[in-house]
Formats: sequence, C-alpha cells, structure tokens
Amino acid sequence: MTILRSFKSLAASSLVALAVLGMTGCFNTYTFEPDEFGKLQNAQKGVPQTVKSKDGDDIVVDRGTNIFVRSVGGRRYSLTPYNFKLTRSQLVASDRDTLLMKSEIEEYEVDLLSTPLTVLLISAGVAVAGGLIALAVVQSQ
Repeated sequence: MTILRSFKSLAASSLVALAVLGMTGCFNTYTFEPDEFGKLQNAQKGVPQTVKSKDGDDIVVDRGTNIFVRSVGGRRYSLTPYNFKLTRSQLVASDRDTLLMKSEIEEYEVDLLSTPLTVLLISAGVAVAGGLIALAVVQSQ
C-alpha cells in the first residue's frame, strides 16, 4: 500500500509539473543586428513590422511580441516593442527603467511562440498523465 501511495504522489507531482510546463509554451528566440532591431523602437512605419534576423528569417513583430536585449554579463532585459530609444551610444527604455550603454549589449533578441512545439509538448504531457492515471487505476485494483 505504501508503494501505491508513493506512486500516486509521484503521479500527482508529475501532473503538476507537466501542467506548469505546458502553460509556459515553447518559444523560438531570434537574434538581430543592432540596426535591424532599432527598427522596432517606434511605430512610425506601422505595426506590425517585419524585421530580418541574423539568420535571414523575416520576423513579424507587433505590440505584444516579447523583445529583449542581453547584456555582456548574460542578463536579459525585457523591452516594450515600439517604446524604447536606441541611440549611437545607449538604449533607453523609460517604461522599464532601463538604461544601457550599447557597448554593454551583447545580443538583440525576439521570442516568438512556437505553436507546433507547444502543441507537441502539451500532447505529450496529456499522454504521460493519462498513462500514469491508467497505471494507478490498474494497480489499485
């Protein structure tokens, strides 16, 4: 009976972990040259806007897209699309209380939700959870 309780506890913990993982989703991160990323600092050309990643991918960025800069030390700073200023020497994002010298910025990044990977992750989680529940039911009889 102790083994069954341990298994049920493990199954419940696994379900919670899978649920949390499934809610976060999977993101693809694209990196940009500073000049291309700078196109996202204002919306004068219209929203959404398409920018080209370092790998040559065309990425559509709207007001809800997650954009970031990564400092030389590895810290990731979140920015609001079309609400920051990138000058020759610095990046200013007053809504995020961020002021960085351009020499401190290592990467310019955009995260986009990967629908196929997220669906695959959630499907795998549901399959594993269903298997654990079925196994618990079979073992309890």
